[in-house]
Amino acid sequence: MKRFMILFSVGKDRPGIVHDVSTFLFEHGANIEDSRMAALGGRFSIMTLFSCSPEQFETIQGALSHLVNLGFEVSLHEAEDPTTSPKEAALPLKFEVTAMDHPGIVRKVVHILHQHSVNIQSLNTQVNRAPLSGAPLFDLNLEADVPAGRSIAKLKEELMDLAAEENLDLDFKRS
Repeated sequence: MKRFMILFSVGKDRPGIVHDVSTFLFEHGANIEDSRMAALGGRFSIMTLFSCSPEQFETIQGALSHLVNLGFEVSLHEAEDPTTSPKEAALPLKFEVTAMDHPGIVRKVVHILHQHSVNIQSLNTQVNRAPLSGAPLFDLNLEADVPAGRSIAKLKEELMDLAAEENLDLDFKRS
């Protein structure tokens, strides 16, 4: 019986971090099922869903000090087999928001989603500098599932109202 685990690893950004973590898991018999990785503020963060046998898990758990010795902060968490997790009927929702950066954009967007019981699958944000002015530009990309019983039209209307109030460029994407 396979076990599914999530390994969180964070270390100072440098070449070879993904190699170090993927090699560690491979050498201990784990299979990487899914992952998210990003450089954030001079650190590199890795979330990895992996599967392994119960025996391999014990070995991995006992060997985590190897990753710590390489400069990582790590934590290990139990997960479910993604192929057997029940899925509720839902409509996909994808959109991008671009705006002059200011506090509260993420909170206001996700508050509306929360009110409609929307399940966020992926949310990425970043601040870049505008090419000519150098002003901070905020960018948000989101993928979510809207429960089948909810009005996606009403949800989109509320998001568009927020965009008008906050001076956000909101672009809905095809799923």
